Amino acid sequence: MTLDDPKIREALEDKALPKMSFGDHLDELRSRLVKALIAIVVAVVGVLPFKSGVQEIIIEPYRVQWRIGFTDWIQQLEAKEAVAKAANVALDKETVEYLGYCREHKDTILAGQKQYTYNLTLRTGFPVPYSLYATGGLDDMMSFMWASLVFAMILASPVVLWQIWAFIAAGLYQNERKVFYRYFPFMVVLMVAGVSFGYFVALPYSLGFLIRMMDPAQVNAIFGIGSFLTLLFALTGAMGLVFQLPLVMVALQRIGLVSHRAFVKNWRMTILIIFIVAAVVTPPEPVSMILMAAPMLLLYGLGLVLTRWARHRDAPVVVA
Repeated sequence: MTLDDPKIREALEDKALPKMSFGDHLDELRSRLVKALIAIVVAVVGVLPFKSGVQEIIIEPYRVQWRIGFTDWIQQLEAKEAVAKAANVALDKETVEYLGYCREHKDTILAGQKQYTYNLTLRTGFPVPYSLYATGGLDDMMSFMWASLVFAMILASPVVLWQIWAFIAAGLYQNERKVFYRYFPFMVVLMVAGVSFGYFVALPYSLGFLIRMMDPAQVNAIFGIGSFLTLLFALTGAMGLVFQLPLVMVALQRIGLVSHRAFVKNWRMTILIIFIVAAVVTPPEPVSMILMAAPMLLLYGLGLVLTRWARHRDAPVVVA
């Protein structure tokens, strides 16, 4: 074996890792934190002028469930009209007015082009408000500030992640860095997929279920911007983490804690744990739990495939 051998060269590089004192680590950490915070502050300043656009993106899941509910409401009015015609009785005046207005303005309303949306409940009879409510004087501004911070962190994430990685990588061996480079892209893809699933699917249908459970004669479905934002961030964040399940399974196998055979053998217990986790991290209603548990089951299946594949391809990581 010569110095040109990749394994010898990698071993020499690992031996040559610089030794840092505790003070050096603190200085390095301080430098990385400052750079990350500067990137976040710059991103926040860039986001603040776009209040309307940011809030439109934030409340879109609510709009999705509202459009679904409004379409169902028109169908209910038309069904009521059909029953009245079949019975050869006159339809009540309010239903006639609501149905006429809905039919005339349906396309404009669903396209979000209707002016004076605050009075749609009075004109259409649909008991769910088109907009979210600010139940306190500062709710709207505080919610926007939190939303701006989240948007800023997303925009600044390349810089922030690079600073975090640069600090961690300084203490890793070459083979450990290679493992990270191999799996990090999959981690990002799964995180984006999880957040997108929570934003486009889980949250709208969960809200729709909660609203359908309410009786307008007893409880009006009025959502405050603060509570909605909390639900949005909690659900999308939980989905983003849950979608890391396949990589967690691969990691547990690589470090020798759980084998592929054990994952297969304990599938019943794993399914039970999946439903328990889904029930804990979602609102107390079945739709959210099912919408979280279903992709987790699919991800568990994907994890079984990956651990089987990794068992044949990957050698265990050796830490010197």
